[in-house]
Amino acid sequence: MDKAAFILSNIYHLHSLAGRILDESGNPLALPFEGFGEQDPALSDRELSGLLREQGAEKAGDRYRMHNDGGYWYYVFHGHGRYVIWGPVVFEEHSKYDNRLYGKKRGVKGEICRIPLGNIWAMEETIAFGHGLLSEKYETGIEIDYGMAKERFQREISAKASEYGLQKAEHSRGHHSFARENQMWKWFVEGKADIDGTNILQMKTDNPFGDVIRGAGLMSESPRKNLEYAAVSGITLITRYAIAAGVEENVAYALSDVALQKLSKAADVMEIESTMVYTFQEFMRLGRKAVEKTDNNSRYVEQSREYIAAHIYEKLSVPEIAGAVGLHPVYLSRIFAGETGMTLMEYVMREKVQISCNLLKYSNRSIAVIAEYMNLSPQSYFTRVFKKVTGETPASYRKAHVDKNFLES
Repeated sequence: MDKAAFILSNIYHLHSLAGRILDESGNPLALPFEGFGEQDPALSDRELSGLLREQGAEKAGDRYRMHNDGGYWYYVFHGHGRYVIWGPVVFEEHSKYDNRLYGKKRGVKGEICRIPLGNIWAMEETIAFGHGLLSEKYETGIEIDYGMAKERFQREISAKASEYGLQKAEHSRGHHSFARENQMWKWFVEGKADIDGTNILQMKTDNPFGDVIRGAGLMSESPRKNLEYAAVSGITLITRYAIAAGVEENVAYALSDVALQKLSKAADVMEIESTMVYTFQEFMRLGRKAVEKTDNNSRYVEQSREYIAAHIYEKLSVPEIAGAVGLHPVYLSRIFAGETGMTLMEYVMREKVQISCNLLKYSNRSIAVIAEYMNLSPQSYFTRVFKKVTGETPASYRKAHVDKNFLES
């Protein structure tokens, strides 16, 4: 087995991606395995083989051109006196029966070659990998030509955008402002909109949620597709707002993925709408819980700060502070660090050092006395804590910052 056949064989067995190399006349130079041609739509049907070679006729660097054969896609490269053709692959679910019909249509004898259901990006990475091995260009990427020039696409988009603007004006269609949408999503996830099923479509501002969906714009002339796109974008947005409100990322993304998977299999518009509504209800429940937890956490953190301020001259400990606010020490430590970015004892020491700075600056008490006064004795320990917070020793701080006018007065 030569190198090219070895590469094609391994990619076929590892990724179910069929590849073949043809000469300029369309004769096979390398195939994944012996007898592959009888299973291969690209070789069994002369018409398709000719179309694929036409697709690759214009070579430009390491460029692959795509060809859509009724939902079965091929990637075609032409260069160095040969054609490299990968495929067929499908990007939407196809049954084995569909594949057999396709093979029969293209004159395939016996079993058809594997036709993987692919993620388009993963498929193109595999093709780039195979191309690099075949051409021995290990640092060169490939370009995919999807069959529409960038300039043509931009012209079509510009024309459609102008036409769409006229349609919106004629039929009073329009998007809600970003500020209003932003406010609405916050209302939902922060618990300010009703969570029960009977009133989920009604916002507190007397603007029905149905208007918000319509305000997302006309994404398809098909009512079903328009609702489906609105549901997908809505679930995507509420997921992000829920995370911002404090819902754990893994929980939010799991709920989003499951809901979108269910949405993709919805049988009718009623199932699409109910999937969207129930998903929103669950995000609202999680969001409200997260906001309440955050509010409670903030209250406990504030109570801790107040207790520390009232007992700053005493020897403080985490268990003592936690007991004062009625929480377990570990739990209080976690929420305090989450909200302030520092541990409880780091905060205590920072507050003690802040008062110590004022005593060093505005009093003539000795450093040893200040250390004892702040319950940070002995002086060596006080110096270590002070330097960790300020970057200076108490002596150097006093020398640099002492207010002589204040002391003399």
